[in-house]
Amino acid sequence: MNEITLKASYIQWKNPILGQPTRPVREHYYARRIVAIVNGEERQFRFLNTELPFEATEEDMIAAIEQKEEQHTNAE
Repeated sequence: MNEITLKASYIQWKNPILGQPTRPVREHYYARRIVAIVNGEERQFRFLNTELPFEATEEDMIAAIEQKEEQHTNAE
C-alpha cells in the first residue's frame, strides 16, 4: 500500500475544434496533471480526460495514482 498525499492538481484545456480559442469550460477539459508525494518522494502524473473525469475528487485522484502505480509495478 502506497502512502499518497496530493500536492497540486493542474487542469489542461484544449478546444476540440481546431483553430478555435480554448476556454476553461468542461467541454474543453483535456487532461489533468497531478503532483503528489508517493512514499516520501515527489512525483508527477498525467491523466487524460478518458482516464480521470473533470468532476474527479481527491479520492478519485488518489485511486487513479494507486492504479497507475500498480500497473507500473506489475510492468517491472
